[in-house]
Amino acid sequence: MPKQPNILFSMCDDQRHDCMGCAGHPFIDTPAMDRLAREGIRFANGFTAIPLCAPSRASHLSGVYAHTHRAAHNRAPIRSDLVTWPEQLQKAGYRTGFFGKIHYGTEGIDLPGGDPKPGFERWVSFRGQGDYEDPIFIIDGEEVKHQGYNTDLLADYVEQFLDQDDDRPWAICLWYKAPHGPFTPPPRHAHAYSDDELPKPNALGASRDGKARTLRERPHSFEDNERYDTFMRNYVRTVRGVDDALGRVLDKIDAIGQTNNTLVVHTSDHGYFHGEFGLGDKRWMYDPSIRVPYLMRYPDLIANPGRVEHTDAISLDIPATIMDVSGLGVPDHYHGHSLRPRLTNTGEIPREDLFFEYFEDPPYPYFPTMVCLRTQTEKLIHYIREGEGDEYYDLVNDPHEYTNAIADPAYAHRVADMQKRLSDARERFAFTVPDLPDQY
Repeated sequence: MPKQPNILFSMCDDQRHDCMGCAGHPFIDTPAMDRLAREGIRFANGFTAIPLCAPSRASHLSGVYAHTHRAAHNRAPIRSDLVTWPEQLQKAGYRTGFFGKIHYGTEGIDLPGGDPKPGFERWVSFRGQGDYEDPIFIIDGEEVKHQGYNTDLLADYVEQFLDQDDDRPWAICLWYKAPHGPFTPPPRHAHAYSDDELPKPNALGASRDGKARTLRERPHSFEDNERYDTFMRNYVRTVRGVDDALGRVLDKIDAIGQTNNTLVVHTSDHGYFHGEFGLGDKRWMYDPSIRVPYLMRYPDLIANPGRVEHTDAISLDIPATIMDVSGLGVPDHYHGHSLRPRLTNTGEIPREDLFFEYFEDPPYPYFPTMVCLRTQTEKLIHYIREGEGDEYYDLVNDPHEYTNAIADPAYAHRVADMQKRLSDARERFAFTVPDLPDQY
């Protein structure tokens, strides 16, 4: 039997798909992410299954949509009967470690994440969002005050884990807080890119005509140019700090001689608006919110490294791929597909569209429950709340999603087809709106 590969799963919080040098960003330096793209594959059409922190992280561990694992918003616990892939790898003989932000909890609202989760023999995390500077980490269940910068400290702990003398294969989740707001770069990058010309998104401050009623009624952000400039530069600087940490860990893997036998994944829990339609968060189903960086490197498996892969990939494919390449097989209940056929460049992924969901979090009623179906050429957004108004976009002629064509007679046939396909997807994944207790 081939040797089981090591796993390094690197994940940002709020990193956009295009905030990497290898993805065409005009000035950010991301040598580590660029290295993964050069030595592996960059999936140009990578997406998250749900554009919110805790639900996305729970999906990345469980392999299923949020309506199934039930950590459907940032304060809801994951189902206790679900077995995550780290638990399965641990039972199969892997040495497992979690380092960073988990956010969701099994402990309820009084303990919002941070406490050790099943499947990890080494645990380094923090409650909620944690702090960038001098954070309190939960080390194997014990709170410990640290001095330094959050992202750098996480890399320190991963290096220590990799330095241990242990012959078992290992699986690591390195899930940064960064670049989640308030964007706080490491001091060494506090003034980086100050003189670089700052590009602005095509849909910056664009009209919200045709968008959901709740979105149309909300005030725009970024009316102040100086505020926008600071916001954008600090965001990029904070991502640069992540790349530093990732680069350190990749160098450590080189030093211990495990590069060829390690599957490395880098992604983000979701994207982030940079002022498109006056927005500066995530949650909505427009591409800046649901598209994510999506990099994979595994020298022992990947054919033709350096490829830019245009096959659609969703976050749920990552746990499926991990289970596949580790030799354990993709569980039947998983909602994603193994990307092995694209890694080896020998086959296709059996999927014609992508399904997305978002659930209203009671403290934030201005983000309604919604579902979405997207292909490479069109998108349909359906709001569960009455009166919001659905949306349809022709992504070929309107890639920035300016014009809602849901009521355009010229698109009537295509809209009807997408509505049928969305209905089929909801049935295929047994979609329901979770009935969560009010205290969550």
